[in-house]
Amino acid sequence: MPRVCRIVVPGCLALLSCAPKAPVNTGPLLGWHAEEGWPGACYHPPDWEALEEMARRTGRQRALEDMKRQWLGMRGDGVAFDPQAVEVLEVTLLGRPEHIEHVSLENLEHCRQAMTGGDTGDWGAWLAGLHATLMAGECTRPFDYQLVQYMNIQGSWQERIHFCQGDVAVITATEGDRFRLRKGGPWINADGDPAAPATRDSLPCTLEGCLEGMLVGRFTSEDGVVNVFPIGTSLRFVAPAHGYFSIAVNDDTLHDNTWRQKGAVVEHTTIIFTPGE
Repeated sequence: MPRVCRIVVPGCLALLSCAPKAPVNTGPLLGWHAEEGWPGACYHPPDWEALEEMARRTGRQRALEDMKRQWLGMRGDGVAFDPQAVEVLEVTLLGRPEHIEHVSLENLEHCRQAMTGGDTGDWGAWLAGLHATLMAGECTRPFDYQLVQYMNIQGSWQERIHFCQGDVAVITATEGDRFRLRKGGPWINADGDPAAPATRDSLPCTLEGCLEGMLVGRFTSEDGVVNVFPIGTSLRFVAPAHGYFSIAVNDDTLHDNTWRQKGAVVEHTTIIFTPGE
């Protein structure tokens, strides 16, 4: 049998150890990253400008989902914001996904500040105000439909009807339906009690022209300005800004209010909102 020779070449192992090392990634951070001493991680978005369109769209969706988990307190890092504000912002961003890019960059800065000893209150205030910032000057829900509602005499403010600035609504309430504010009190309609001007501070509306038991309105603009005013059985309303319209009976003891009943029929005031010009 022929002999097999094994030749060991000195220095081979040394040569193998001289192979180039894998390069260290010095590019921008992507995804969740926490620096030493941070109580949690921050989401680092991709370089949006470097992405092709399809990857950009996918990246926006991923960024929103990841940020939302942290905003809702699902990462266990002490960060948790108002769920309603998060929901409103999510709907806004889904309708305008291009805004996710700059929101993700601003969110990273707020997260960094919070993780390095800052207060999450500033972060939460920024998030809560983003809807108004992104929608400034825009209105996607104009009042262009008719709404029929019954007057609730035992509840506080009802309805939350969205108006765009300049929208007109003609509001009418049936005049024949009667109710009273207390046992033994006079039967009144949505115009209120003409013998009882609204003077108590506890009433929803104390402006001149407001009466106890009257149907009154409240308009809250998207930037938080509130106006309360009398409606009665008829009012033409013009929205001074984008905002929300609510109605109520002008009373501060609602539990004892009762509708007039004729036989088996209980009266209820019908309120109609109709778009106007």
